[in-house]
Amino acid sequence: MKSIDTLFLLFLAASLASTVILLLLLLARKLFLKRLSPRILHALWFIVLIKLLVPFAPQSPVSLFNLIPQALPVEWSLDQKNTLPMVSSESDSSTKVTVTDSGEKTLRPDTVPIRSGEQGSSIAQPSPQENIYEKVRDGLSGLAVSTLVWLGGLLIFASYSLFFTLKFRSRVGTSRKSDNPEVLSVLAACLEKLGIRQTIPVYETSSLRSPCLYGLMKPRIYLPEDIVAIADTRQLTHILLHELTHYQRKDLWFNSLWTLAVWLHWYNPLVWLAMKKMNADREVACDAGVLEVLGEKEASSYGMTLLMLSRLFSRTSAPRVNLSHFFEHQNETKRRVTMIAKFKKGSYKLSAAAILLVLALSIVLLTKGADDANGIKPDSNTHATDSQKQTVSSFRIVNPIDSFKWFNRLDRAIVFSKFDFKVPDYLPKGYQLENVALSKLFSKANQVDLIDTVTITYVSHFGQEDEKQFEMRASKGKGNMLEHQLLWGAPYSQENTAAPSYRQDMVAMGNIQGTLFTATQVNGRKPGTGKSFLWQDKDIAYAVNSYSQFTQEELSKVVQSFVSPQQVKHVSYDGEGNSFPLYDEKDLLEAKNILGFYVKFPFGLPDTQLTLANSVLLKAGDQNTGFSFSQTSDALWNDYRAPYDSKIYDPNDVISLYQSKAPLFNVSKLSFIRKLEINGIEISAYADNAHVYSGPFYADSGSDKTKIKTQTYYFWEQNGLYYAANFLGMDKDQELNLKALVLAPVQ
Repeated sequence: MKSIDTLFLLFLAASLASTVILLLLLLARKLFLKRLSPRILHALWFIVLIKLLVPFAPQSPVSLFNLIPQALPVEWSLDQKNTLPMVSSESDSSTKVTVTDSGEKTLRPDTVPIRSGEQGSSIAQPSPQENIYEKVRDGLSGLAVSTLVWLGGLLIFASYSLFFTLKFRSRVGTSRKSDNPEVLSVLAACLEKLGIRQTIPVYETSSLRSPCLYGLMKPRIYLPEDIVAIADTRQLTHILLHELTHYQRKDLWFNSLWTLAVWLHWYNPLVWLAMKKMNADREVACDAGVLEVLGEKEASSYGMTLLMLSRLFSRTSAPRVNLSHFFEHQNETKRRVTMIAKFKKGSYKLSAAAILLVLALSIVLLTKGADDANGIKPDSNTHATDSQKQTVSSFRIVNPIDSFKWFNRLDRAIVFSKFDFKVPDYLPKGYQLENVALSKLFSKANQVDLIDTVTITYVSHFGQEDEKQFEMRASKGKGNMLEHQLLWGAPYSQENTAAPSYRQDMVAMGNIQGTLFTATQVNGRKPGTGKSFLWQDKDIAYAVNSYSQFTQEELSKVVQSFVSPQQVKHVSYDGEGNSFPLYDEKDLLEAKNILGFYVKFPFGLPDTQLTLANSVLLKAGDQNTGFSFSQTSDALWNDYRAPYDSKIYDPNDVISLYQSKAPLFNVSKLSFIRKLEINGIEISAYADNAHVYSGPFYADSGSDKTKIKTQTYYFWEQNGLYYAANFLGMDKDQELNLKALVLAPVQ
C-alpha cells in the first residue's frame, strides 16, 4: 500500500506541475492560435502529455519550476502519520492545504490537521482512547483514503471506456467489408499518395454517422453507407486521405496515451479540458497534413467536403472509444474551415526553428527546479497583435481561393491568363461555350509539379435531361495533366496496379501526334466511356476531354481546328447571354450597363461583421450557371459573409442580396411571416419552409439532423427596383443587417 501511496503522490505532483504548463499553453493558444502552425500547436500538447505520464524529471537551472516553490513534498508518507503535526509546522500544513486545493471534494476527507490545531502543540503522550483512534486513523488516513479514491476513479473510467469499446464493436459487428470498385480504387490511390504499405480495409456500416478510423494493431476505416451512396470520387478521396493521415501520424496511439493520462489525472478538470483542446488541434493538424498531399488546388473542395459532412451527418455525441473521425466537433468547424481557406503549401512541415522551439520548451517545462538555480525573469516582450484589416483602394473582389477564376467569355479570361494558348475553331453540332476557368495546380513540395491551366467547357442541350459536355484544357509548367488527374480518359491515373483503369494509345489526329486515353472504369455519375486526347505544342500541353458522344472523326476535327484566339472564325467565344462573376471595376461597369440601373454595392455592411465575398451578374435564361432557380430578369447577386472566426455566425451563414427590375421570386410559394418598416420602406418577410428555392441546409452547430438552418427572405421595392435578401442562417441581428442593406447607397 505504501508504494501505491507514493505512486499516487508522484502523479499528484505531476498533475500540479502539469496544471502550470496547461495554463500557460492554454493562454498561449488563445493569444497565438492564428499565428502558430497546426502541426506546431499539436506538437506542444506532447510536452504536456509527457509531464502527465512521466512523474519523474531531472533538475535544470533553466526549468520553469525554479520560479515556483515546491507545493507537494513527495516525502510526505505514512511514516509521518504516527506523530501528529504541530500547528507551527509550515511544510506539513502547507502540504495539507495544497492537497485539499488540488483535489477539492475528492481529497476533502483529510481533516487530521484540524484536531492538531485545536490543541495548539504537539502531543507526546496520547491517551489510551487517542491511541485507539490513532490506530484506526493510521489504517484509514487521509492519504490512504485519497489513494483509494484515486484508484477507484481510475477503475471506474477504465471500465467506462471498456464498456463503450465493447458496445462500439457490437455496433459495427454487422459491418461489411467494402467491395465497391470506386471506394477500393480511391483507397489504393490514397495509400500510394501517402506511401502506406500496410493493408487498411474499408468497411461500410449503417451504425455510424461519420467516417472514422479504429484499431491500434489492425486499423480499419468505417464509412457510413449513406456517405458511400452520395459521395463522389473527390469527396471519397478527401475522407479516406483524412483517415489515412490519422493513421500515418499515429494519432490513435497518441490519443490512447492521452486517454491513459485522463484516467490517471481524472480529478484534474484542466486535464479533461486539455484533451478536448488537443483533439481539436489534432483535427486541424490532420487537415493540414491532407492538404499538404492534395495541394492548395484542392483546399476549396476539401473545405466543402467538411461542410457537407457537418451539415448532413451531425451526430448527437461521439462514441467513447479510441476513434479518429473526419467530422467530430461541430463547434470547431469554423476554425478548420479558416485553416483550409488560408492553407499554404509547406506550412505543415516543421522548420528547424520550430523544432528548436519545441526542444527548448521541453527543457524548460519537463525539468524540475534546481536547488541552487537563479531566478529566471519571464520574457515581457511577448505580445500578440491583431492583423491589420485590409483596405480597398480600388474595386477588386478577392475570393478565398484566388488561384481559381471563371469567366463567361474568352477575351475576359485572356486578361487574367498566365500564358497564351490556342482554342478550338470547330465545335460539333449543338455545342456552345459554357465557361472558361483558370487555375494554378500543384501537389508536391516546392511546387515541383506546378502547372497553370486553362479549361474551356462546351455544352449541348443545357439544363435538359440529355445535356452533354466536353472540354479543352491547356497547361504550362513543370507538372502534367496526367499526374494532376485532369484527363477524363484516365480518371485514376495515379493508381499503381497491375490492371490500370485506363488504356493509352499513340494516335494521330490529322497531322497532330498525341496519346489517346480511354477509361475502362468509369464513375457511375457519367454516361459512356471517358476519352482524352493529349498532345504537346511547344511548351504547352493540350487535351480534349469527352465521353462516348464523339466519333473519332468529330474528335479529330476539334483537335485539328485549334488556333490562336485572334484567328477564330467559326466559334463564338463572346459569352453573349451568359452570367459572369465580378472581379474588378471593368466587370462592375459592364454589369451596370446590362442592368440599366445603379446598384447597391457596399464592400462591407456598416456596424456589422459582414463583408462582400462574391458577386455575380445573373443573366435571365443564361446557359452557363444552372443555379437552384431560373431568374426571369437580369439581376445582380451579392453574397455577404462574416469572417470564419466569427463568434456570432456559423461559417456557412450568408446573406444573398438580389437586385433587379422585376421580382425574381414567387412569394406565393413561400410562407408569410410579417411586415416591417425601415426608413419608410415597407419590407415583407417570408420563410422558405418547404425549401422551394434551395436547401435544406443543416445548422453547423446543430446537435442532430433535424436542426435545419433557417432561410428567411425579405422583399422590398425601392426607387423603382426590386430587392430580395435571403438570410441563410444569420439568425442574430437580422434587422440590423437588413437595415444596412436597405440604407446602402447606390452607385
